[in-house]
Amino acid sequence: MREHDQEGYQTLGWIINKSEQGLYLVVADEDTQKKIVDIYRRGAVKVYDYKRHPGAYSFRDLQEWADREPETQIFMVVNFHLAIQNEDGLKRLNFSRDMLEGLGKNFIFFVTPYGDDRLATKAYDFYSFVKLRIIFHNDETEEKEKELLSVTEKLSEEKKWKPEEAKQKFAEAYDFIEQAKEEQDKAHYNESVRLLQKAQEIKENLLGTQHLEIAGVQQLLADVYKDQGKYNEAELLYQESLQIRKKILEEEHPDTVLIYNNLAYVYQEQGKYNKAEELYQKSLQISKEILGEEHPNTATIYNNLAYVYKEQGKYNKAEELYQKNLQISKEVLGENHIDTAISYNNLAGIYENQGNYQKAEELYQKSLQVRRKILGDQHPDIVTSYNNLAYIYQKQGKYNKAKQLVQKSLQISKEVLGEEHPDTATSYNNLAYVYQRQGKYNKAEELYEKSLKIRKEVLGETHPDTAITYNNLAYVYQKQGKYNKAEELYEKSLKIRKEVLGETHPDTAITYNNLADLYLKQKQYKNAISYYLKAYNVFLSVLGSSHSYTQADYTNMKHAYYQSNPDGNFERWLEKEMKKEAFR
Repeated sequence: MREHDQEGYQTLGWIINKSEQGLYLVVADEDTQKKIVDIYRRGAVKVYDYKRHPGAYSFRDLQEWADREPETQIFMVVNFHLAIQNEDGLKRLNFSRDMLEGLGKNFIFFVTPYGDDRLATKAYDFYSFVKLRIIFHNDETEEKEKELLSVTEKLSEEKKWKPEEAKQKFAEAYDFIEQAKEEQDKAHYNESVRLLQKAQEIKENLLGTQHLEIAGVQQLLADVYKDQGKYNEAELLYQESLQIRKKILEEEHPDTVLIYNNLAYVYQEQGKYNKAEELYQKSLQISKEILGEEHPNTATIYNNLAYVYKEQGKYNKAEELYQKNLQISKEVLGENHIDTAISYNNLAGIYENQGNYQKAEELYQKSLQVRRKILGDQHPDIVTSYNNLAYIYQKQGKYNKAKQLVQKSLQISKEVLGEEHPDTATSYNNLAYVYQRQGKYNKAEELYEKSLKIRKEVLGETHPDTAITYNNLAYVYQKQGKYNKAEELYEKSLKIRKEVLGETHPDTAITYNNLADLYLKQKQYKNAISYYLKAYNVFLSVLGSSHSYTQADYTNMKHAYYQSNPDGNFERWLEKEMKKEAFR
């Protein structure tokens, strides 16, 4: 049976959710296999990758692996084509077909089109046992497989290595890379960096420093640093990866587009929206030229650019691009695709920002529906959907409904990801916020403390998410009248944000604003006005005068000014202060 790509994920989701015993086959290039695994690896699915376990097929290996996971019903055997390259492996596979079924597990084997051909012609006995075959088509697959073969042959010629020796070295590097990805998923970032650095060392010894394989590892390293909030380190590695790719592939290549996109993301997280917009626009232009308007990669860039506009308060421009992204996803990938679910989610975020909660809820529900159909109920993306819906209910004052969803999200996070994971910390943070909105400050304080403990241990003291929790906990102390404790934590949050995000980031300005509110509460008008002014300068320069943050800060500053200067002229004073700022 052949399934179209847009139906492939839905079909896989059905197989996984049903957990019906049997043998299944997925035909996809290695890049697509990786994408599928990245989606499901954190759920109730175990993965056996033949890039990490090089060698011919062995029933005993799979049996021992399955026996070590007695509670698991779904096993993905990835890059299986590497295990059936010789006749002996194929013969053993045919012989063991009954034994595989006898394990009582759900096995999903992943092969490239070339591997599928070998199974169909050389392992017909096994092939006849396959319940369902899903094909993800990619015209570039054969070229990529030939390219990998040519690399090992070239190494054999240039460095006088036997092909098996070169292959083993590559397998070792791939092993480190896959382990690093697993550690990254668990938020063990330092270990992930260590493993990637080992992989990079091996590949540099094999290929030199100016090779596409090196650019790939640098990109993975940058991704980990980005997750850690180490944006300077991430930016440097993305730049190095970009230079290699531009030199070898030239500028108009999909991989170059990807790096532009990732680099723009770093600027975006640093609040450098103009630089981020510039790179996203560049990335979009190249993607439209080489891939076309209706390509999923082009849709992704529309999505990213829309996010920048949203953060700047340009909601109409953001909505337009999110609509484009959704249209492409639905037409090319189908209604029931994971990327379409993301598109629904992002468009909902715009309606949420605009105060159109009914429309936002409708789209968040659509996103949740698709995600559950594909991923099941126990997946981190379900956590995201629950949290987003909960936020909408909070905005509408439906605190009980919000609490139920956040509690569900927390339960899934703890079961799937573990107690010590950043996503679990986020769920604790969100549940605390519900209690905060209800005025249950003691309960909110307790949960914010839990969130803070995880974030400090896993992400570190200087991560932006740690700063968020300091800020939230400070607010609770402020509401409880614990002004000294609140000031201490606001200052900690401010220090992190200034160091990591910079003086002109909107999040830094938010902390300025919160400190100003605290000083105003204590009738320390001079301090309050000073911090409102700092926040106003940032909001005005980065977000513009029409943004809600800028307008709210202006109103608060005006109020504080007249509290201390009832007979003063606020507009004249502000004009004078802004002129001073311009000369700094």
